[in-house]
Amino acid sequence: MKRSITITIDCGETTCASEPGEFCRFVGMQGFGSRYVCTFPFEGLRGDQDRPRLFDEGGWIQRCALCKETFK
Repeated sequence: MKRSITITIDCGETTCASEPGEFCRFVGMQGFGSRYVCTFPFEGLRGDQDRPRLFDEGGWIQRCALCKETFK
């Protein structure tokens, strides 16, 4: 049986923050806090090693390509 759920994320158009200090709940850290990753459970990812890395540009964490495509 398949069921559907709706998930709301709070982010900017291209960033993981809707405003300074207000991050999407799926922003996480790996490598003992050395890199940001997206923890959203995207279909097809095989675990922690597949988590999309998030990069900082100008002090703002940028959304990953999967997130931008999934949540337009």
